[in-house]
Amino acid sequence: MDKNMSNQFFFLVIHSSSIKTFLITDLLVSTCIYYGLKMMSHNEWISIIGCLVGTETYKRILTFYKKVCL
Repeated sequence: MDKNMSNQFFFLVIHSSSIKTFLITDLLVSTCIYYGLKMMSHNEWISIIGCLVGTETYKRILTFYKKVCL
């Protein structure tokens, strides 16, 4: 290995707003969608698929809103 390559290291910076956004969208929204669909349909598969689709739709709506309105 080259001597210069062994002395390199990288810093990965994650902003706290990114962590907050992840926690809100992926954990809270998906959990609410899952339990809401579970209560309405009483079907595990519908709840899981609806949770995945609902979370992705929510993320796309947020990115669209940020592009258009901000």
